[in-house]
Amino acid sequence: MSAPQPLSRREFLHYLWLASLASVTAGTGGAVLWYATPRLSPKELEGGIRIDLAEIPEPDAGPKHFANGQFWLINIGPKNVADLRHPEGFTTRPGLIAAHPLCTHMHCNYKWVPTNDRFECPCHGAKFLPDGTRIGGPARRNLDQFAIHAILPEQNPFIETYRRTSEDEATLGQPLVLPPETTQIVVDTKKVIRGRFNNVPGVA
Repeated sequence: MSAPQPLSRREFLHYLWLASLASVTAGTGGAVLWYATPRLSPKELEGGIRIDLAEIPEPDAGPKHFANGQFWLINIGPKNVADLRHPEGFTTRPGLIAAHPLCTHMHCNYKWVPTNDRFECPCHGAKFLPDGTRIGGPARRNLDQFAIHAILPEQNPFIETYRRTSEDEATLGQPLVLPPETTQIVVDTKKVIRGRFNNVPGVA
């Protein structure tokens, strides 16, 4: 049996070129898949308030105050969607909202008043529907909100993210519809979604 012949310089360079091409192709394909899939890394979620599904209020139930993160979690349901107190041109949809705890007028802490089914500010009388829509008082904007992220199973760190999907004023601040496979949500108190301007007199 004859000994194997050493590679010539030309053969060595040929194989090296093929190996480099394969590496670049694999890297490019990986990069395409990486950027084509929306995600946040666990590092980007640090500091967010993680909430189990059992802690989320039922649709149309009263909002739940989370003192550790200083926000109100509201689950908008059919009753809230059909609320006739919405000013003309202001609509909502079912889903979750994490409302900032301060009134958009003079930044007082507003309160939930279940008998009136609305938020009311004790300082100057601003009033807001469960979805944050301003319906009375001196405030001129709807309630601000915090970003919400829905974590999906077997896909961490892939997540469905609360985003401003349009620059159209009517679509800003809409509730997050949770995908059925959601296992947990994260409220990011570092990301504030500014409440829509609302100067409609509404209901006092």
